[in-house]
Amino acid sequence: MERVFLNLFNNAFYAVQQRQEQAVQGYVPEVRVSTRQLESRVEVRVRDNGTGIAVNLKNKFFQPFFTTKPSGEGTGLGLSLSYNIITKGHGGKLQVETEKDEYAEFSISLPVRDLVAADEAAV
Repeated sequence: MERVFLNLFNNAFYAVQQRQEQAVQGYVPEVRVSTRQLESRVEVRVRDNGTGIAVNLKNKFFQPFFTTKPSGEGTGLGLSLSYNIITKGHGGKLQVETEKDEYAEFSISLPVRDLVAADEAAV
């Protein structure tokens, strides 16, 4: 899970930095993280107001080696690995909502049972 959050935070900080470099009048970089419990699931959302991602690329977001970063700045493995960790490793869901030049929001939904088991294993 650490790798997932590190990847999502790195991507969000990269996106707001890229948008800030565009010198958009009045732009204030923002990365928000929120959590909530939904019946038998826990949801974590990471949202930035950076460069966003074109919606027509949405079906490629979690494919290995897909990246929107310039050559040499990304491997295209972060979201793919994150997706596998969440879905295969924890039986959860990783979804994205985005609008180009506006925002990107990644939501992680995990079963509470996995979190309880992980917490007990840490003790």
